[in-house]
Amino acid sequence: MNRIILAYCHDNAEVAESIEQQLSRIGIPFEHITDQPAGQPDNFGKKLLDSEDPVVLIVTENLLKSRFCMSGLLTALQRLVRNRNLLAVVADGKTSPDGGTTFNYVETHFDRMGHALQYMNFWQTAWLDLSSRHQHASAEEKDILESEMNDVHLIANEIGEIIGALREAGHMTLPQLEADHYAAFFRQFGLQEWHEQYRRIATSIGQDDIPPIPKTAPQVALAETPVVTGPLAPEPADEEEPLAHIPAQNGQFRALDDLLHEMDAVEEPDSGFPALDLNLSGADLSEAEEEPEHRDIEAEIDQSIRDAWFWLDKGHSERGIELFKFAMEQYPESERLKNEYHAALEKLESKTEVAEPEETSSDIGQPMEPSENEAKSYELMGDMAAQKGDYLFAKYCWDRATEIDPNYPGIYRKLGLMTSEHLQDYRETAIHYLNMAIQANPDDAELHLALAGSSLQNGDSATAEKHYTQAVMLDPTLRTPGHDEQFHQTVATPAKPAIEITKLPEPPAAETAPSPKPVAEKRELLTVLVTGATSGIGRATAEIFARNGHRVILTGRRVERLVLLKTQFEEEFHTDVLMLPFDVRDQGAVHAALENLPESWQNIDILINNAGLAKGLAPIHEGNLDHWETMIDTNLKGLLYVTRAVAPGMVARRRGHIINLGSSAGKEVYASGNVYCATKFAVDALTRAIRLDLHAHNIRVSSVSPGHVEETEFAITRFDGDEERARIYNDFQPLKAADVAEAIWFIATRPPHVNIQDIVMFGTQQASATVVDRSGRK
Repeated sequence: MNRIILAYCHDNAEVAESIEQQLSRIGIPFEHITDQPAGQPDNFGKKLLDSEDPVVLIVTENLLKSRFCMSGLLTALQRLVRNRNLLAVVADGKTSPDGGTTFNYVETHFDRMGHALQYMNFWQTAWLDLSSRHQHASAEEKDILESEMNDVHLIANEIGEIIGALREAGHMTLPQLEADHYAAFFRQFGLQEWHEQYRRIATSIGQDDIPPIPKTAPQVALAETPVVTGPLAPEPADEEEPLAHIPAQNGQFRALDDLLHEMDAVEEPDSGFPALDLNLSGADLSEAEEEPEHRDIEAEIDQSIRDAWFWLDKGHSERGIELFKFAMEQYPESERLKNEYHAALEKLESKTEVAEPEETSSDIGQPMEPSENEAKSYELMGDMAAQKGDYLFAKYCWDRATEIDPNYPGIYRKLGLMTSEHLQDYRETAIHYLNMAIQANPDDAELHLALAGSSLQNGDSATAEKHYTQAVMLDPTLRTPGHDEQFHQTVATPAKPAIEITKLPEPPAAETAPSPKPVAEKRELLTVLVTGATSGIGRATAEIFARNGHRVILTGRRVERLVLLKTQFEEEFHTDVLMLPFDVRDQGAVHAALENLPESWQNIDILINNAGLAKGLAPIHEGNLDHWETMIDTNLKGLLYVTRAVAPGMVARRRGHIINLGSSAGKEVYASGNVYCATKFAVDALTRAIRLDLHAHNIRVSSVSPGHVEETEFAITRFDGDEERARIYNDFQPLKAADVAEAIWFIATRPPHVNIQDIVMFGTQQASATVVDRSGRK
């Protein structure tokens, strides 16, 4: 080790140069490692990993958002922290609103979860943006984007660990580094004696006035001054030149040797600097190491208490108590934590009325009310924790995701399966999670089996037997002698699904009972395209096909939701999913996406034209023209654009099925529904006309026309986000999105010679488009 590394983002070079200018006065040589945007993205991390020398890492907003700095950084950080060769210095980042003429400085924070989430969201958003660009890129552009996507995806997965490594290493701000003549720097690397000499120079002439040694001038040691020896000593100059001959800068500074001669007259000079041996295992770090673990833990406990009380004071009692519980799991020996926790419980119990949560802002200027991105960030943090076996932290993160969005896709499934398997002390909690997950996915056999196990451990053998039976009905392969013995079961594998299953993966029984094997095993693998797949009926329809093993193409405007659905379907159903982010109203986008499908996805077997909406509810003379345009463009023209792009391939192959989502509003009109009803009447007419055009080519054309359906965004979209007006289902039970999806599944799974032309369906309390029993949910 013969030098010290200064590692930083190139945007922050002036910080590194300032540090070097100050500390190189006494002969300490530095080497700079910075990102090179024109080079390989992992060069920065690789150079740090390969170096055996101590590193001063300048952490800024720029570095944490630079792909070229972050790629490969985690492995290097972990090695540096393990070898105690790292000094992390936090400095302000900078941005240039006009491209380089002026700069704004941005504070860098990562010491709290709210700060860390900013960077996690940044990298996740970057990956989503790249994914969207990749969908419509040329083959050459895709090769470039794929490499960048891989880097960004890895960073998005590692950013939490990178921040954790920086916290573990301990860090200081730039002013803290500069304080007391860089005392922290010298102490960190065991160079206290060097610090004393530097302090004498700095206090004599002022730290800012120490003349730098010009890089072109040879560095030499003076006999009258402390001599730099050891591994950090500079290479001998070819021609020695007295330091006094170095010109003074602007006439302001005296030669360094004159200064030291004056200092020597006052104080007997040392015989020389100690050899600058940076083998930290032998360095005197007593000042820096005085009970570091104790101080760090106490600081974390302090922060946990402050965070918990912050949420409690703002009325978020559940969040505050959960933070206390999590902290106590991490620091079970802390009496202070326990006392604060009990004080919080007493305060809550003394309240007769819990205040509504207030809208606040965080200390970094971000809204405290969590966003959809924040829920996703917590999910990813939980995923990483679970992969490492840190199940308590995974539970905490996933619980936070449910608080932010109780309907977050798949989160209760993750919580239930993990808690039941790995957190035996949380049996009742696991049962709650599994019940919540089963409500969303009643035909998930794995969930029923896990709930059976947790119920049995909780002493409820009847419930355990019930859910084991359900699991076997859904997936006969789960029945084993071991499971039978465990759940005291002697049930026979059923010949057909039980009546009480609400979501059937197979169609209703015909005259002959179906095979007990899952339907997907009996049918050929189909490629199914669903428009408007990000919510409601479209999402439920895509799920039922994916659950049964078919390949699904998801389309929609919201890229984030497409990514989440793709991930969920691939993980839960182990099927292939392609996402196509586009708006069906954009004919160019529709054409580009469907004309450039990957070869393996070009043969679409089933097209489900689901995308549609209602906007406004007003008589014709008060109608909003923008609403009319949106409904016509989406419900009618969007359906035409997609059908025109997909149908030619079906004709060429002489096979295919088009299923259009109609509406009861396409069968009978209602007051103030004028344009919406017109578009749905048009869908009904188009379905009939398309069937006449394509039946000779062996293509089936069908429609499903439901009445009121909840679990969709229909009402909230119609009323432009007005939640009060959108509460139209509170006093009766309408259909659910899954009900309509099952009807579509039924149509699609008929034998090839059968074409169900139309299904009109209502909830039991709805007799027609306008006649509804609103006496309450039955």
